[in-house]
Amino acid sequence: MFLRPYCVNGGEVHGLAQGFRLTLPPTSATAYANAQLDDYQRNGAFAFTHRPPTRLSLSARFSHQLMTGTSGFGFWNHPFGQSGDVLAPPCNVWFFNASRQSDMRTVRGVAGWGFKAATLDSAALPGLQNPRLFGLLSRLLNPLLRLPVLSRPIMASAQAMVRANEVVLDNDWTAWHRFEIDWRDDMAQFLIDGREVMRTRFVPRGPLGLVIWLDNYRAIASNGNYEFGYVACEEEQWMEVTLEA
Repeated sequence: MFLRPYCVNGGEVHGLAQGFRLTLPPTSATAYANAQLDDYQRNGAFAFTHRPPTRLSLSARFSHQLMTGTSGFGFWNHPFGQSGDVLAPPCNVWFFNASRQSDMRTVRGVAGWGFKAATLDSAALPGLQNPRLFGLLSRLLNPLLRLPVLSRPIMASAQAMVRANEVVLDNDWTAWHRFEIDWRDDMAQFLIDGREVMRTRFVPRGPLGLVIWLDNYRAIASNGNYEFGYVACEEEQWMEVTLEA
């Protein structure tokens, strides 16, 4: 597993005796800040290599119980640009944390923020596996999603069709915990400290990239609203991670 750091506006990744510390300094809401490790960025392009069956096992702790922005670890296909434009059908299998400034409701009845085990396979929608077709659709939909009168029916239709599952988790995130993802062709299993917290058959086929990150991003994608931006962080926050073979 070869991970590269990707840091923006003061974000830092430091090696520890065992593992890494990802740190964000105090930041304003006017600019994006990020501390990240991933295995898919190659000279300005993305090269995703993970398909099921595959596993991720690591231990992690956070500086704050309620982190600001988003953070987490797992597999995804980096489908969004920094402006919020959709570049590819979003797919993920990961532990994901979003602060209260976000409201991303992928699954009905599940809050749009919080610490979650989550999977999403929007590439399963008919025709979206074709990059050329999706490119045409994204150029059409991205500006329409910013119009409230049109974003509501578009997002309601997408939510009804995507294959997704999420579980909001409650724990002391400032303490060390062991996180495991077992991603298979027909299911994904999520465990914390050896205890299963979610099992779902809604899984993407890949390929996806491994990402571990901490940023000041926020996103609203619910109730007809579609908005992306940044969150002010008043004090330094960090995540420590120890990877397992």
